[in-house]
Amino acid sequence: MAEYDEIETARHALGRRLAQLRMAAGHTQHSLARLIQYGRSSVANTETGHQYPDRAFWSRCDAALQTGGLLVGEYDRVAELYWRRRRAPLNQQPDDTLLPAVASKVKPSAWGADDDSALWEREETIAARRLVLKSSTDDDARLAYLEYELRQAVIDNERLTPAVLMARMRPLRAYVDQLMAGHQHPPQRARLYVAAAHLSGLLGALALDLGAFAVAHAYTAEAFDLADAAQEPDVQGWARATQSLVAFYAGRYHDALAFAQDGLRRAGDSPHRVRLMINGQARALARLGDRYGVDSAIDRAFTLVDEQPSDAQVSESLTFGSYCHARTAANAATAYLAIGRGTEVTEHLAVAITAFDRAGLAGPQALSRLDLATAHLHADDPDQAAALAMEALALTADQRYESVHQRARQFIANAKPFAHRPRLRQLAEMLAEPAAIGATRRSALPSPS
Repeated sequence: MAEYDEIETARHALGRRLAQLRMAAGHTQHSLARLIQYGRSSVANTETGHQYPDRAFWSRCDAALQTGGLLVGEYDRVAELYWRRRRAPLNQQPDDTLLPAVASKVKPSAWGADDDSALWEREETIAARRLVLKSSTDDDARLAYLEYELRQAVIDNERLTPAVLMARMRPLRAYVDQLMAGHQHPPQRARLYVAAAHLSGLLGALALDLGAFAVAHAYTAEAFDLADAAQEPDVQGWARATQSLVAFYAGRYHDALAFAQDGLRRAGDSPHRVRLMINGQARALARLGDRYGVDSAIDRAFTLVDEQPSDAQVSESLTFGSYCHARTAANAATAYLAIGRGTEVTEHLAVAITAFDRAGLAGPQALSRLDLATAHLHADDPDQAAALAMEALALTADQRYESVHQRARQFIANAKPFAHRPRLRQLAEMLAEPAAIGATRRSALPSPS
């Protein structure tokens, strides 16, 4: 009973602490309830100790009152008291139950109203156990919410600007930290680590889009560490593919290749093998000049695409499933472009650009057009090359993609022999003055032939 009294005392103290923090912040019960999206009676009953809400309530109060997690920390301390009671050995529990051997000796005549309490556990013992079960159900709901938000973010990537999506995802990182401070059951803990790995990988890719390479590297390294801790080969493969992506655009091609190859060793039969081969291996090998390796990686990637086709016509760039044919073709074109195989470039881009235009994905549309523009330069067609490059920049005028900016700069470097051409001069000026890009009307630009 002493421990139960301690729990009740702690609950009431937490309610009083909420009232003190609310008043110090200048809030009424009604105004705080509006902020945290609970009823005023919930706030009032909690402050008086008549109601003890779940962790989400205290987390919202911490956010609204800017307490730095004080209330959630105290909630977790009270919850830990329940856990200790739950985990205590039988010989340390109050002597309020009878073992079957003892119960069999109790005579029916002794089962009167005065003696019934000897036959079952006390109410507070049952309530404490029920709280543990309820906490498990609540954790399932929290994890389902987190997993849904991550799936939606992967879908919205390339449809929303990186800055907008980053702002939406950042608060989830703090939410994950709060969940990790909890006491989930092992299957829930594994789900939490997987979700945390996906979140860090997504944040890393968004940081890359915004040109923050050091942050992108840190996030993706964290993603792999979380996937490794979860002992999930599929998630390890996904995280390694994202690390390879960051290393590639940072110009660390040996690292990009190393991450992709390690991902393939870990991933087993994972659908991420396609992305690791084509986005990781093939493109890094091309930058390192390994023509045979490029051919081999691309052939294996397309074989896998045929064996495990994507459900979507155009898969997400950070998909949790397999790359689609269009994504594979676009990455194959980028690899072939780096080793001067122009015919393969145009063949693969004919497939990719059609799919990306139909899906309306500005980033992939722009990247594919820049690759095609470079192929036209190599074919001594600078005017068509300039038109495609200008269209690519116009497609992403209102968004920030480091990959597009890098590829545009590479195009300008390759176009130096034709720098006297008016359209190429105009393009160089547009790159020097990004505001001028937005003034270009997309509808007036030619489409790729």
